[in-house]
Amino acid sequence: MWVRLPFQPDVCPCFPESCLMVGMTTAGDRTSQTEQGGTASLAPLPFCRAETYHAETMTHKDESLESVVANSSTDSSSTDSNMDSSLWQQVVEAIERARVAQVSWNAQSLGNRLRIVRDLRLEIGRHPRPLAETVGREDLAQTLAAEVLPLADACRYLELHASALLRDRVVSTRGRPVWLWGTHVRLRREPFGVVLVIGPANYPLMLPGIQAIQAITAANVVLIKPGHGGERAARGLVERAERAGLPPGVIQVLPESPQAASFAIQNGVDKVILTGSVGAGQAVSGQTARQGIPAVMELSGCDPLFALDDADPNLVSDCLVFGLTLNQSHTCIAPRRVFASDSMTTAVLAKLLPKLQAHKPIVDFQRDTAKQPAAVLAQEERIIERIRAATAAGARLLTEAIEVIEGRPRLVRPAVLDGVRPEMEIVLADPFAPVVSFLRVGDPAEAVAAARVCPLALGASIFGSPARCQQLADQLDAGVVVINDLIAATADPRVPFGGRRQSGYGVTRGAAGLEEMTQLKAIVSARPWFRPHLQRPTPVDADVLEQLIRIEHAANGLAKLRSSFRMLSKSWAQIQFRKSP
Repeated sequence: MWVRLPFQPDVCPCFPESCLMVGMTTAGDRTSQTEQGGTASLAPLPFCRAETYHAETMTHKDESLESVVANSSTDSSSTDSNMDSSLWQQVVEAIERARVAQVSWNAQSLGNRLRIVRDLRLEIGRHPRPLAETVGREDLAQTLAAEVLPLADACRYLELHASALLRDRVVSTRGRPVWLWGTHVRLRREPFGVVLVIGPANYPLMLPGIQAIQAITAANVVLIKPGHGGERAARGLVERAERAGLPPGVIQVLPESPQAASFAIQNGVDKVILTGSVGAGQAVSGQTARQGIPAVMELSGCDPLFALDDADPNLVSDCLVFGLTLNQSHTCIAPRRVFASDSMTTAVLAKLLPKLQAHKPIVDFQRDTAKQPAAVLAQEERIIERIRAATAAGARLLTEAIEVIEGRPRLVRPAVLDGVRPEMEIVLADPFAPVVSFLRVGDPAEAVAAARVCPLALGASIFGSPARCQQLADQLDAGVVVINDLIAATADPRVPFGGRRQSGYGVTRGAAGLEEMTQLKAIVSARPWFRPHLQRPTPVDADVLEQLIRIEHAANGLAKLRSSFRMLSKSWAQIQFRKSP
């Protein structure tokens, strides 16, 4: 039985489906059921309930979930159960192979692992076009720029920096307490083991690819659960990695079914990395919490763009066109909200609207309703409803973005809204579509306050003089802020990427992303000659400790000196007590 969660988020089809099909049963329960030859039914997964996302896009009513579960039973339930069991077994076997592979992979030196990463990069460099073609995007140049190039750059970053980031580190003795004189601390980064990477549909090669390569660099093994339509790209990456010398089983690709991710979590992977919608994050984090599995959640964004009064309207408009058209605007950090003064808004719109008018339609196949999955059409309907709700509440739609095709309203061009207010539904969630709203503000302080109304905090961009942009960047609640550009600069392999609030937690990419793939172990070497905590208690122990605290933390040298003499006296008394029978 597949369970449709009641939360229908504005999909960042990063987690491919608008509903996450998940089930909740323990590995032991599943194993015992299948061993007995029975079929296992899945109970609904209780998911984490974050603060209200929006009254109409999220419901917490239990009866809503129950009604969907009840309606999900069909005459084909026996076939579904058989498919369920087959997928379960497939995932179990993949995890078993991964466990075996991780032992030998962890035994390899970091230098050997990095040589494989280097050879993979060289393999990508020799034949970038065939790898780009596995993504299936019509615009091959866009795929090469947005997926293949950042992936290769990330490999080179690891070649240059992973050794320094992952090597053992001896902690400085500065700051070591006097009473622990002689102890030494070494910090060691170790792999988690089996890392589940739940990939997106919008960037099926670059995002899970970089995460997987960082994971294996840190001596983990990886299971990639691709997003919808992403399996070919994931397998293309694994094939090239194995040609570069990666042992079989170190990276495996699971089926695209969301249940594959659920089953993998139930079988006890060691860490989960999810790129997806808020709804997917709630479902997955609920399951990982029950299993006690650490996770990184890179979730939806509704990114603000701040155009200061000294910004270049032409640059702002160019960047907005880029953000609204890159990958059909299926990018979590695409600009969705523009905060600017009246004069700057007018100047930017004067440049933006003609450029959008001259731009080609979003994608021709979007006009063919028959080719669109039901979830995509339903999502588009919700976006159009929100656009109409905004215009009914006083906003103005400045582009002819909506057409009725085959009896259904469709979003065929980027939608530009002006006069939007922060509380409107259109700017409270990620539409994951080419929609941008202009919110007119009096000053940067008002813009910052208005931006915080939205519960999402993934990225942001600021346009204006560098000094003023830097000052404003420090005030923003966002995981990454780009100044005088957007989206493209975040492909820099040095940049860690992660959200705040309902946009997730943890980071991927960059040094912090590599460290996120490791567990930190502190190894403390105690001094061999002085262990006062093991001595027999005496009546003056509190007096000795009192003077010790004063010696270490008194406000001035004279007080420390006085306490030193007192401690000598009390320590001598302590010794005498311990000598007595």
